[in-house]
Amino acid sequence: MLVHAWLGPLYRNGTQELIGSIDLDPAVRAPRHNGARDAKILLEVACIFSPGSELDGHVDACAVRIRRALERLPELRHYAVDHAPPEWVRQGAAEPGPPLIERLFLDGIEVSPLLRVSLAFDFGDLDMLMVLLDDKEDGQQVSLRTIPHRQP
Repeated sequence: MLVHAWLGPLYRNGTQELIGSIDLDPAVRAPRHNGARDAKILLEVACIFSPGSELDGHVDACAVRIRRALERLPELRHYAVDHAPPEWVRQGAAEPGPPLIERLFLDGIEVSPLLRVSLAFDFGDLDMLMVLLDDKEDGQQVSLRTIPHRQP
């Protein structure tokens, strides 16, 4: 386990990932339906980062990128809807309820070994809307990620 000053405890998930969660201020993102304020964090560290100062430096750099992305969350949600796959937009717009942008819930944040941030938005379905950010935390690409069904 590695404990970061802002990200908190991060646990090894195999040799290539650190996982954890951060508590988000309700001003940044509304809490979950159960009141929980967490967002999942997945940092891909690859096997090139061994424990010590190199890994600590990478995690610090990931934290900086995550903070910058969270500061831009409202505009990134707009980017997600504006650049989402057209079939997803059509299907979502046809469903009753609030506008698509209001249904996007930041569920998780992923950071690659090259410090590329991806935001995972839950929208009440089994899939996630993924927004890949560029080096300036601008939206670069939007895609759907299908979450595999688990057998009971």
